Amino acid sequence: MEIETYFQCEDWYAARMRFALVILFFSSSAFAQTALQQKISVIAADARGKVSLACSLPGSNLNCDLNPHAHPPMQSVFKLPLAMTALHLIEEGKFALDQPVRFLPSDRILPHTYSPLQDKYPEANVDIPLRDLLRLAASLSDNSAADLVLRVIGGPEVVQHYMNSIGVEGFQLRDGEHGLHQEVAAQ
Repeated sequence: MEIETYFQCEDWYAARMRFALVILFFSSSAFAQTALQQKISVIAADARGKVSLACSLPGSNLNCDLNPHAHPPMQSVFKLPLAMTALHLIEEGKFALDQPVRFLPSDRILPHTYSPLQDKYPEANVDIPLRDLLRLAASLSDNSAADLVLRVIGGPEVVQHYMNSIGVEGFQLRDGEHGLHQEVAAQ
């Protein structure tokens, strides 16, 4: 299967999730890793901007790094660790996938943000299953849904603690989308 298949997707956020599968696919051999590094470089060149990527897979020799020592703002990339943390808490029985979560007017990010949730319910005041919020946040990069999940699970420090507990180093989450929209320098 060609790697291009995973990136020929109109929805960049869904492509990110597919990218994780590509990394797993290519982590088995040094030759495949070199091919992966080359493909990543080509994709990065098309971005016409600064691209930084660092990959690791515990127990493997995976290396698909591209400018791995740069420190770009995390931006929407925090939504994957957020989803991982939420799913871990669901596995522990602290939350349920079908648990309703109230989308409050104070959860809206105004004046405007990318949020299919907020577009659908501009006045908020609706209950949304946690399952749907996770899908919106991780698959569609919905900013309001991500902040809703972040609020429900206990805030950035819960995600930070979980990432630290599984050995992820160099990860720092201090705020959600609402805070980042209020103060661009916080990114």
